[in-house]
Formats: sequence, structure tokens, C-alpha cells
Amino acid sequence: MSRLSSILLSAFAIPMALSMSSCQQSTAKEVQSVEIADTQDSEAAVQAVADEPAKTITMAFTGDILMGTNLPDSSYITRDRGRSLFADCDSIIRSADLAIGNLEGACYYGTKAEITKNISSGKCFVFRMPGDHAQRLVDAGFDAVGIANNHAGDCGATGRRLTQENLRNVGIAFSGQKGGAEEAYVERNGVKYGYLAFAASCGNTNDMNNAAARDALIKKMRPQCDILVVSFHGGAEGTSACHVPFKSETFYGENRGDVHKFAHECIDQGVDIVIGHGPHVPRAVELYNGHFIAYSLGNFCAPFRMSIAGATGLAPLLCVQLDAKTGEFQSGKIHSLKQVKGVGPRLDATCAAARNIGTLTKQDFPNGKLVVEDDGTITMK
Repeated sequence: MSRLSSILLSAFAIPMALSMSSCQQSTAKEVQSVEIADTQDSEAAVQAVADEPAKTITMAFTGDILMGTNLPDSSYITRDRGRSLFADCDSIIRSADLAIGNLEGACYYGTKAEITKNISSGKCFVFRMPGDHAQRLVDAGFDAVGIANNHAGDCGATGRRLTQENLRNVGIAFSGQKGGAEEAYVERNGVKYGYLAFAASCGNTNDMNNAAARDALIKKMRPQCDILVVSFHGGAEGTSACHVPFKSETFYGENRGDVHKFAHECIDQGVDIVIGHGPHVPRAVELYNGHFIAYSLGNFCAPFRMSIAGATGLAPLLCVQLDAKTGEFQSGKIHSLKQVKGVGPRLDATCAAARNIGTLTKQDFPNGKLVVEDDGTITMK
């Protein structure tokens, strides 16, 4: 009996008992009816949520970004100090929920550095982008950059520290260096992204050849984010290194990693998408257990000091759609750009970058699950 019924009985005494009993039965039926209705409503609500289409996120990725260098002198900086470098693609980059590129070198104000390379020979390059060029990344729409590569330490510990400070000051997240910059987190539109950048045979970076350390970082980050991204700077370099070799690669006597094994093991450990760069040329793409792998996006922005002949001049801009809950690939698009010396990446009506990646994908993964059309559209077979 409810607390209200007890009070009424005390007030109206026994003569009303029979009447009250009738009221109680009626009330009980009403309560039961309400409970059944509530249960049905709850079940309907749960079913409605289950029937909702999965939320899709769009991510944009590029390869190496070298926006110019003031070493050995300022002649390798564009006249407008990089303001129009990304003029042909900034709207595409900004349309993504999250955009990530590889920052190929230091980027900070001033000239303090510990340079150990002999740049006077003309055979060795040191890349230091002026500090104001970090804002160009923001203006273009980048949210994060990898700082694990063979040029990230060109200016020594000072260059690494000042580059991190500069990126932090403009709001660009970064990942890839030891000493507190191993991982990055970015939240956009209610989705929390984790980002890990690796490199092969590069000092002071997350080492893609150290599987135990890699797995420990993934294990640490996986519970803290909805989508986990890994990039790697690995593989041999140049136009003779366009194919995925399915074994460890050596370049200039350095172990540049087994990129195929690395990418698969990352996904096995819970990573959602793996993006490669380092060879300075595009490579094939693959779908592994529902997750997307790009083995190299080559050079993306190289107005100076990099070869842009042949495949090194291709500048693919990759956009992929993933299921926000599972991280699985849904669809994608390769926007084809090409390098223009002294200018930056510009849209290419011939779609050379997309066609190149499509051909390599057919050759390297003939039984693969992805199709790359000539216009850059990526679908599953």
C-alpha cells in the first residue's frame, strides 16, 4: 500500500475500507499500465538509437611539408612568406574534421641551433622553416603535425624545443618526439582523436622499429580516445622506392623499417588508421581488417630544396571517411596536386597523383579490397 493510501485510511476510518480497496486496485492497474508504457518507450528509444546511421568523420592527411627554409639563407622562402602556399587546397583541408601532415624540419623564430651537418658541401640539407610559417599551417586548416622524421632534429635540441613551443603557441598539436611530445590528443565535434607519429632510424623520436615501445604507447592511448591515428616516416627514398617491398628497407645504411609489418601490427594493437610518408613518392593504399593504410603520401609542400621531378613532384591530399564508433573505413578521395617550384602544391587536372596510387595499389595488392579510380575516388570492392 502506498504512503498516500495509508494516510487516507487513517482519516476516513474503517467504513471507507471497502471503497478504498476498490480505489487501490484501480491505482495498481494504472501504475502497472504506466510501467508497461515506460518499458515500451525505453525499448523503443534503445532500438531507435541502434537504428541510427553510424556517425561518419572525415579526416585529411598529407605527406611531407617543407614550407621553405632559411638555411643556408632566406632565398628559399617564398616572396609572400608562405601565405599562398596552400591556396589551392586550404578549403579541402579545412572541410575535414581533423587534418594532419608531416612537418619535415624545424620551424621557429631566431637562429639558435646546434647544426652538426656540413651544409657547405651542398650535398647535405638542413631544413629550418621561419617561425611565422607555423601560422600558415593554421590558416590552411591543419590540426596536428608529425615531428618524427629525419629532419626534425636538424637544428638539435634547441630546434626541437623551439619548434614545439612555436607549434603550441599557434594551437597546432604535435607528436613524435621523446621527452614529453610522444603523443597528441585533439577533440573536434565531440570526437576525441589520439595521434602517434613514428620514424625509423631517427634520433629522439618514437621508433617504429621498437615494437615493444610502440605497443606500450598504443596501449596507453587507446582507452583515452575515440579514434587513434598512427603515422610513420619510413621506407627507402626516391623514384626507385615506389613499391611496398613487404620486408625491411635499408637506405644510406639505415634500417628504414618494414612498413607493411608495422602498419598491420599497429592495427592489430587497436589503431584505426595508419598513414605513411618518407619515401618522397606516393605508394599504394590497403584495407586491412576494415582499417585504412596509406603506405606513403610522398611530398606535399616542397617549393624549395627538394627534388620534384617525376613521382617526387606528385602531391596527394588524402581525405577518408571513417565510422566514428569503429574507426573502420567507409570511403575516400585522393585530391591530386603537383609541386610547383617556388610556389607550392597546385591542383592537377590530370589527376596524376590519384592515378599513380591507383596503379601501385593494383600492382602491390592485386587481391586487395580497395579500388582507386582515376579521379581519386576510393571505394571497397
